[in-house]
Amino acid sequence: MPFFAKAPDGSLYASWIDNLAEQGHAFRYARWNDTAWGKPETIAQGKGWFVNWADFPSLAVLPDGSMMAHWLTRNATGGKYGYGIRIAKKSANTNQWREVHSMSLDQKEDYAGFLTFLPNAAAAVYLGPTGEGEHRKTVRFVSFSPDGSVSKDRQLDGDVCSCCQTAIGATSKGLIAAYRDHLPGEIRDIAITRQIDGVWSQPKTLNPDGWKINGCPTDGPSIASRNNEVGITWLTRAQEKPRIQIAISRDAGATFPKLLRVDDGNPLGRPSLTALDDDKYLALWLEKSGDDKVEIRLRKISVDGSISASLLIATAPLGRAAGFPKLAVVGRQVLVAWRDGHVRTVLLNQTQIP
Repeated sequence: MPFFAKAPDGSLYASWIDNLAEQGHAFRYARWNDTAWGKPETIAQGKGWFVNWADFPSLAVLPDGSMMAHWLTRNATGGKYGYGIRIAKKSANTNQWREVHSMSLDQKEDYAGFLTFLPNAAAAVYLGPTGEGEHRKTVRFVSFSPDGSVSKDRQLDGDVCSCCQTAIGATSKGLIAAYRDHLPGEIRDIAITRQIDGVWSQPKTLNPDGWKINGCPTDGPSIASRNNEVGITWLTRAQEKPRIQIAISRDAGATFPKLLRVDDGNPLGRPSLTALDDDKYLALWLEKSGDDKVEIRLRKISVDGSISASLLIATAPLGRAAGFPKLAVVGRQVLVAWRDGHVRTVLLNQTQIP
């Protein structure tokens, strides 16, 4: 379950989970040094963890050099999906991680999860239980004080899709969060909400796809933002026509007039999005190849609406085995990570992308 975290200074970190057999699991990370990954360091290890293909741990690197991380552990007396979130913090220039917060660890049949840190900030969005004994999820925003204590934890939407990843980014006007909503009639379209002057707006549908599905597709949106620009990419199978779409805003998320298709006609899904420095985005996704494999493909998308030819990065196992591929840009380098028995990464130069 690989994850990329980019620091404010442009450096890149990868995190993953190692299986320790009878000793449980270890959550580890390493720094990219322009040519190879550095020595792995351990954030936490233990038994009783919830290790899942779609709900995975993550990192955030803060402007002062400190780091935050989250992972998932089970309730010792709970059922299959009784688990919660643990959050730890590491000060700059130390190797010691200190647990600072936890969420829903007392849940025996329900869970909190699908947390996404705001890049370079001590804040996140996540899915939490309603507390009413229903298998229904809420989207919440949590922020942390410098000592690691919770500053705010508030609900953004009281009824959302129960196991799709969340996304959050920063613009020149404030924060923007995206997630898969749960609307009347079992409609599972993507919704957004914005924080302007400290106040979160009412959620609104990003694009009325009309995907009706009586269950969670376990495939959430991905955000890339910079200044006034925001790109959001996601999977829909509305009208039984699977497609990966990207919506682009040039007014900090107030409107999204550009809607483009990303995939090559037969997507499995699981898109990831990152911004380039020249008014372009890179989108990564899984495309079905007609056998027991999927293809990891990459495509450049301009804010003016032009789309490049796709680039085949690698093949991966069909189904859950590939996990959710991740994408990062470091200078002129592009790195892609996915799962294929082990965590694998590929390095490209931007000149290799059409």
